[in-house]
Amino acid sequence: MHRTQQNIISFDLEHWYMATLLRDEVTNPTARLEESVDIVLSLLSEYNTRATFFVVGTIAEKYPNLMERIVGDGHEIGSHGHTHTPIFELNKAEFAEELTRSSDAITSAVGQRPLGFRAPNFSITRKTSWALNVLTSQGFRYDSSVFPVRTPMYGVTNAPVEPYVPGEDSFSKTAGRGAHELVEFPLAVFHPTFRVPIAGGFYARLLPSKLLRKGIKTLNRRGIPATLYFHPWEFNPRVVRTDISLHKQFVSFHGVSSLRDTVARILESFEFGPLRELLPAYA
Repeated sequence: MHRTQQNIISFDLEHWYMATLLRDEVTNPTARLEESVDIVLSLLSEYNTRATFFVVGTIAEKYPNLMERIVGDGHEIGSHGHTHTPIFELNKAEFAEELTRSSDAITSAVGQRPLGFRAPNFSITRKTSWALNVLTSQGFRYDSSVFPVRTPMYGVTNAPVEPYVPGEDSFSKTAGRGAHELVEFPLAVFHPTFRVPIAGGFYARLLPSKLLRKGIKTLNRRGIPATLYFHPWEFNPRVVRTDISLHKQFVSFHGVSSLRDTVARILESFEFGPLRELLPAYA
């Protein structure tokens, strides 16, 4: 085991059909939301691990009892927007409204406002860096939306791989007080130079578990916590759909049947916790 460095495990809590890749193609979806969350909560309990759940506001509104269960198990709830709309589809006023509505929904459900935010589709990029100012103005303490490698769908080339206080250009760290007054927790890559995404999602379902663990170990040796993300529906084979294109089937559902075992091996090998626990070390 490698338990000298705490890492971060997080879950983006949305309906599986809200995914940007699927939202225009899926018809008559079955949510299976609570069923999927049950699988994740059981896994986390088995390994005595607490996590951060970035929750879509409409889900917090519809499933307040589920929110209470998550918090009751010791987990943190952050904002994932209100309607799971990527930031590149919003202007500043619309994004501010998304944040307000999601924060209000979460506060109503669990009695505490979220400290952190994750953008749907990791949509804080150089074109939408203005979003960090909006987050700061609404009192958020941290963001975890930056993928420090360019992928076909998202990412920021050469952004820092370790948690940082954003500087004037939003994607470089600064010493002391930052331009945005919040901490960025970027998603994990295999190596600061060899930036293969290992943070979760499709990459965790595609890559060998041994490679994922090696990447976490590589970051930890450099004093960098690995920030991982998953979706509860990725742990539930009953959500798999075959009535969509083969490409979208592969990206969305490949490896779903084995992800629980993959994450279990990671949890038994490394120390993990919610983002709020690491915030004081970087704020």
